[in-house]
Amino acid sequence: MTQLRQWQQNALALYRKQWQQGEKSILWEATPGAGKTTAALQLCLHQIEEGGQKNVVIVVPTTHLKRQWAASAARINIDIDNNFRTKWGLGRDFDGPAVTYQQVANSPAAFRKLAKNAVVVLDEIHHAGVGREWGEGLENAFSPAPFVLALSGTAFRSDNSAIPFVSYNRDGESRPDYVYGYSQAIEDSVCRPIAFFTYGGEVAWMEAGETIEAGFAEDLFGSMAARRLRVALEPDSGWVRPMIEDAHQMLLETRRTHPDAGGLLVAADQDHARSLAQLVTTISGKRPTVVLSDDPEASTKIKDFGNSDQEWIVACNMVSEGVDIPRLRVGVYATTISTKMYFRQFLGRMVRMTPEPDGVQVAYVYLPADPRLKRLAEEVESEIAHVLKRRPDLDWRDGEGGVEVPETDGDPAWSALYSSNSGLDAVILGGQQLALFSDPNLPSAQPLEMMQAKIRQKVEERVQPLTLAEKKENLAKKIANLVGRVHHRTKQPYQEIHGRLNRAQKIKSQAVCTLEQLERRVELLQRML
Repeated sequence: MTQLRQWQQNALALYRKQWQQGEKSILWEATPGAGKTTAALQLCLHQIEEGGQKNVVIVVPTTHLKRQWAASAARINIDIDNNFRTKWGLGRDFDGPAVTYQQVANSPAAFRKLAKNAVVVLDEIHHAGVGREWGEGLENAFSPAPFVLALSGTAFRSDNSAIPFVSYNRDGESRPDYVYGYSQAIEDSVCRPIAFFTYGGEVAWMEAGETIEAGFAEDLFGSMAARRLRVALEPDSGWVRPMIEDAHQMLLETRRTHPDAGGLLVAADQDHARSLAQLVTTISGKRPTVVLSDDPEASTKIKDFGNSDQEWIVACNMVSEGVDIPRLRVGVYATTISTKMYFRQFLGRMVRMTPEPDGVQVAYVYLPADPRLKRLAEEVESEIAHVLKRRPDLDWRDGEGGVEVPETDGDPAWSALYSSNSGLDAVILGGQQLALFSDPNLPSAQPLEMMQAKIRQKVEERVQPLTLAEKKENLAKKIANLVGRVHHRTKQPYQEIHGRLNRAQKIKSQAVCTLEQLERRVELLQRML
């Protein structure tokens, strides 16, 4: 029996009411890491068992997500074909396919036939816009479907075109059927809060024979803002290295209590990613995993990194929505993309909770003190409604990855000169800057440890206390994780490990354990390791 979080139970209860009232499509907007996939698959089960649907069709933006959805569905006995091709059709032993938006756009008629007796899940629906290739494909393919569930963690588009299967009010504002925001997820201990560390300094470049200098305190726009970021983030500029060094030290400090914690660095383009990976190697002494969009092994590398204890992964246009690496705790935002969409997608990789360590888990993100990025950091817990208002100055490009492209300056006739990093500019948590460094009691010998402690204290002040049932559920997850580790180390069957624990505790089953007995069970497993 799948253990559902409270928000998932609430969303499913509302769905059942809407379904009984004849609704054919709904939108769930839930923050990345909250568990949209689990709730969606429970809806699919209900549609199969009580709605009479024969198939499940999962539509996602990337190939990597097809495999991820198929693996999640298999856990509740829904068999999804993530290698589906329209020319072959669906095998009789599958409950449905997992396909990309591009596949649907290529063959909408084929999917229209498949959808007549199917519940359809449109994951990260904001990738499709009405009047665009993907949006038209979805409307043509799935308008006959008995039921459509649209999902999104960021239900808005940079070009503000309408999103298929999303309702809008008279003012053009989107109307999701259920919303579970990031702020609430933090307070429910469902997602990690993020502490942002911004770095200032000065940069200079040559343009039309003139030297231009700009600091990050200045609110620049357009090409000037783009050039300032590009100069600072150049691996040889001298600016980016101190920020990466600090991020690496934070990762090492975090790994003292979370031994397999990882770091994610996103770069502006492929050459930039390779150069920054070399800089990470120099700083850390270890070669990071490098994931590029044209690498056929990219998905395998992401999966292998997620299952390892390697320190860093460097990526360009690959680690985005749905990529599940819960052990990521430190991020470096080293790209020139400054859109709300991309920024939130990046953050979504680091908010997923893990069974260990106990207590408050915080993610740490390092970025330039560019005023646009600082505003995004301060607004990260704000809910954003999608409003249909044309913005001709913005561009969204539908494609297999659905990735926004870095800013360009529109004029190549300029060259970087030099830059200097002035160090940590501010720490932002929950939309507010923290006064961490005016504390006279902050020992200089252990600044990172004390910094983490003060951030955790701020988080604890707003996190809702757990109920007894929630505490026991968290311990059960931790026990399951530890039993898995004991199994992989000793090769003992899971049942035998649980039997040893039951005999040691003189109980018949873990199901009857008190909170204290569950805590004792954790101690016994840790001794086995």
